Amino acid sequence: MASIPPSQTIYIRNLNDKIQKDVLKHTLYGLCVAYGRVLDIVALKTLKMRGQAFVAFSDITSSTAALRQLNGRKIFGRPMQIEYALSKSNIVAQNDGTYRFNEPHKHMSGKQRKQLLGLTGDLAAVSCGEKRRQSEGADGRVAKRRVTEGEQDESSDEEIGPAVPQTEASEDEPSLTLFVTNLPENISVDVLTGLFQQYAGFKQVRRIPGKNDMAFVDYESLESATAARGVLDGFNLSAEQAMKVAYSR
Repeated sequence: MASIPPSQTIYIRNLNDKIQKDVLKHTLYGLCVAYGRVLDIVALKTLKMRGQAFVAFSDITSSTAALRQLNGRKIFGRPMQIEYALSKSNIVAQNDGTYRFNEPHKHMSGKQRKQLLGLTGDLAAVSCGEKRRQSEGADGRVAKRRVTEGEQDESSDEEIGPAVPQTEASEDEPSLTLFVTNLPENISVDVLTGLFQQYAGFKQVRRIPGKNDMAFVDYESLESATAARGVLDGFNLSAEQAMKVAYSR
């Protein structure tokens, strides 16, 4: 079986194709940003690319950490199957100067990947992951999220992601319930659920009648609530609006 060299971009398949594209992208961002700076997420709804996505990171260490930690993890009822991408993402090519403007990028479907790699039948994601672990030289430590990684690219009009956290230290006492504010008024419970359910112990999202820009999120453990707050506080749900996540008093 042909091996896939490490790449800044990971390829994710076996995603639930019934989920709206925006919800899926927000959820993938929330999962992946914990391992490093996410440059771009591509999730297409075409016939050959549905149920698949590409996530580009700023470096190979981050993409490797995300691949190892998230491979097999369930989102929207299905375990993700993750590998390195076979081709370079547009954003990565633009950053390193190899992008060719006259050659549109073509995303490779799962079937095409199998043909190129000489594979038959279904890919065994866990087995592939073990073989890659033996051949990769990248260290496997989880890339920790830094404040500078939350800086936004001013050239993008549709950028989503974490805003730079406030410098004031929070004195809130941990709680099983998070209080979420500064939400877009048209945001759905499904979008919020997709963002917060990635943390173990998630119970529910509760809307506040008459307050569409606020919600409560309940967890079963303080550890899960703290983890969710640490990543999602300041998460940009639109280019100019970052939601605020605090412990409920």
